[in-house]
Amino acid sequence: MTSPRDDAWTAYGTAWGFIGTMASGIIAWGGIGLLIDWLAGFRWLFLPIGMVLGVGLGIYLALRKYGTERKQDER
Repeated sequence: MTSPRDDAWTAYGTAWGFIGTMASGIIAWGGIGLLIDWLAGFRWLFLPIGMVLGVGLGIYLALRKYGTERKQDER
């Protein structure tokens, strides 16, 4: 059995994991968009597209990773 203090720290870890997944999606896909802008010779066209794509994929991955409750024997 876990104590309430352990549950609180687990919740903090999950929250930071969710935030990190979201931020990494924005940074990674924004960087890919910036690279495409640089290679194609555009100025700030694909960067926002990549960032929006990163938000969407970050939400998807974060919900996929943290949004489902697992049964005790699946861990």
